[in-house]
Amino acid sequence: MRPATSGPGTARFGPYEVDSHSGEVKKFGTRIKLGEQPLRILIRLMERPGELVTREELRSLLWSENTFVDFEHGLNSAVQRLRDTLSDTAEEAQWIETVPRRGYRFAGKVEWSKGNDSLAAVSGRVMLAVLPFENLSGDPGQDYFSDGLTEEMIAQLGALSPEHLGVISRTSSMVYKHTSKSARQIGSELGTDYVLESSLRRDGERVRITVQLIRVRDQVHLWANNYDSHISSSIALQEEVARAVAEQIEVKLSSVYANRPVRSHPDSAANEAYLRGRFFFNQFTSGGYYKAIEYFQQAIDRDPNFAEA
Repeated sequence: MRPATSGPGTARFGPYEVDSHSGEVKKFGTRIKLGEQPLRILIRLMERPGELVTREELRSLLWSENTFVDFEHGLNSAVQRLRDTLSDTAEEAQWIETVPRRGYRFAGKVEWSKGNDSLAAVSGRVMLAVLPFENLSGDPGQDYFSDGLTEEMIAQLGALSPEHLGVISRTSSMVYKHTSKSARQIGSELGTDYVLESSLRRDGERVRITVQLIRVRDQVHLWANNYDSHISSSIALQEEVARAVAEQIEVKLSSVYANRPVRSHPDSAANEAYLRGRFFFNQFTSGGYYKAIEYFQQAIDRDPNFAEA
C-alpha cells in the first residue's frame, strides 16, 4: 500500500497504532488489515479530532473529479469497513461519530508522534471509562441491578458535557466486568485519562454505592465517596454521582445544568422492573428479549410516563 498521507507520523488511540506514512495499522501491537480508502478516512479524521469532516471533503480525498462512482454507497461502505475494523458502531460510537447528512468526526483521544518526538495529545476532550459496578451484595441475582446502574451511569455522564467529557461506550466498558487488570492497563487499552470504579451493596430497599475516580497515568485515586439511598431514589443518586465525578475532573458544567430540564423519577417498583428489563435485554437472546419486554411492560404499567421503559 502506498503511503496514505504525508501527515505527522504515527498516531495512537486506545489499543490502536496507525503509521500514516507506511499505512500500517496495529492493534495491541499486532498488525491488522485495513483497506486504503478506510485508512485515508481514518487518518483525515485523526488529524482533526473532535472536528467535523464533511462528506464532500472525504469525496475529494478518495476520488478525483474525473472518477465516476456511486459516491454515497462507496463512502458508506468505506466507513462501515473502518468501523468493523475498529469494533465500532454508529449507534455506540467510540471512535467514529456520524453527523447526520453532513459527515463524520473522530471522537477519541489521539496521540501523534513524529520521529523521536514525544507523544502529544491533540484532543480537547477528557476521556473517561465507567467500569462495571461490582456487586458486593453476595447475591448473583442482583447483577441486574449493578449492570443497570453501570448503564445508567454511562448514559448520565455521557450526556453531561460531550464537548468536554468523552465517555467510553457501554459495550467496551462491560468487557472489564470481573477483570483483574489495573486502571493503567484499562486506560491504555481504551485510550482514557480516567477510570471510574464503583461498587454497590444492596440490603433490602437500601443501597450503598461506593465510587472512586482514578487517574490512569499514575493510578492516583483523585476522589472517592459513598452514597446511601433508598432504592426508589437510585436514578437521582446516579445523577448526583455523575455530577460529582464531572466536577472532580474539572469539566465546567454550569451552562449545561442551567438549561437542563428537571427530570422526573419513577417510583421504586417501576425503576426495579426497568433495571431487570435492561439486564435481560443486554443478554441479546430471544429468551432475554421476551423477559425484557415483560419487565418493561411492568414498569410502564406502574408509571405510564416512564419514558425509558
